[in-house]
Amino acid sequence: MIRKLLYLNFRAMYRLSQWLRQRFTPTGLALFSTAVAAGIFGVNTRQTLAYQIFAFLVAILVVSALASFRFRPVLRVRRLLPRFGTVGLPLAYAIELENSGKRGERDLCVLDELEAPFPTLAEFRNDRDPEDARRNWFDRKVGYPRLMGQVQLRRGASLTPAEAPLILPGEPARLDLEFMPLRRGYLRFRRVVLCRPDPFGLFRALRGIPAPETLLILPRVYRAPEIRLPGQRRFQPGGMTLASTVGDSQEFLSLRDYKPGDPLRAIHWRSFAKLGRPVVKEFQDEFFVRQGLVLDTYLDAQSPAEFEAAVSVAASLAMRTPGRDALLDLMFVGTQAYRVTIGRGLGQVENMLEILACVEPHRTGTFRQLTDLVARHGNETSALICVLLAWDGQRQELVSRMLRAGIPVLALVIGADAAELAADPGPLAAMPERLVALPLDAIQATLDNLGTMRHAA
Repeated sequence: MIRKLLYLNFRAMYRLSQWLRQRFTPTGLALFSTAVAAGIFGVNTRQTLAYQIFAFLVAILVVSALASFRFRPVLRVRRLLPRFGTVGLPLAYAIELENSGKRGERDLCVLDELEAPFPTLAEFRNDRDPEDARRNWFDRKVGYPRLMGQVQLRRGASLTPAEAPLILPGEPARLDLEFMPLRRGYLRFRRVVLCRPDPFGLFRALRGIPAPETLLILPRVYRAPEIRLPGQRRFQPGGMTLASTVGDSQEFLSLRDYKPGDPLRAIHWRSFAKLGRPVVKEFQDEFFVRQGLVLDTYLDAQSPAEFEAAVSVAASLAMRTPGRDALLDLMFVGTQAYRVTIGRGLGQVENMLEILACVEPHRTGTFRQLTDLVARHGNETSALICVLLAWDGQRQELVSRMLRAGIPVLALVIGADAAELAADPGPLAAMPERLVALPLDAIQATLDNLGTMRHAA
């Protein structure tokens, strides 16, 4: 009950503070605070003159607010966004304003707004914030800083207002803006707010222009080393065609006469119509290197920060695209089991990063689903890199199955302690160098230490 009351009060306080910050200039906010204090101390008009200060300040603020009703700009707005952004890297974009009115617009302030859904009561109660470890006991118990952190994370970025130059009638103006993305996924722009202070410089007149757009933010990336495992070329039934599709299609080789038992889908209908007899397409199979990248999405006792680090490590490794004659398969479990392939013209690394930008933790089901996905494609996999959130029995079973199938494995365990992994290497006891702990505060340093890996078979 107490948590619910705190949540309702925090939500009201947040909305009030947002309104005050948008409407009042810093000077106006100071005068508003002074008026509130004067109103409190001036209740008894016989013992203090504070009520006179209260009346004077309220009168000024009311006049300033009334002056805002004259603000009627006629402007067209266009936002110029890049295709992608990346967490942790400054993102530059622009807003173009065109004055369609009959008079110039001056002293304008432009604020871009992002959607920021307020956390639900359940999210306020259950979500964990890594920053709580640095906060005092009171803040951890009350939870207001954590709630504001949740709001900021849902928004995805902090956008600062920008001052526009004088915009003459019929003239365009361009504002170059920059912000730092705080999370991956889609940022949803809501509207562009135009504001202008009143003649006293206390109250802002606002006009919001709807401008809904989305911008995809890719995961943070690290400098990843070139990791070489002793995988061999594997037989790929169906060759390159089958590598990117489903079914029994194969690499086209030539045409030949139909033989009993050939599938109907292999018939070349144009040749059939021309020659008057069935002709089928003949295919060949291929051998090439196909490396697997497994992302563990099963979030149990781990923190969201560990999951985000795992996604970033996977994205960093995907950036090291395979060679001309190799493929890279990203395998993970979301709403279903996924395998995404890049290399040899089947897809670009940007496609894989787009997918990783939208990956969410998997909180239902068992880890067995991921193990089965990887094992199902084991015959085609030359080597495997596993980005794991833990090193428990289920994860060790995945690695063990791949090793028994003759597939070299490198396991990167996010947030693990190197000493604990050394004490329990599991199926990698004979190859401890292939079991690597990536502490959250030393991921880049650990990746740098990996260097170019050339493990013995």
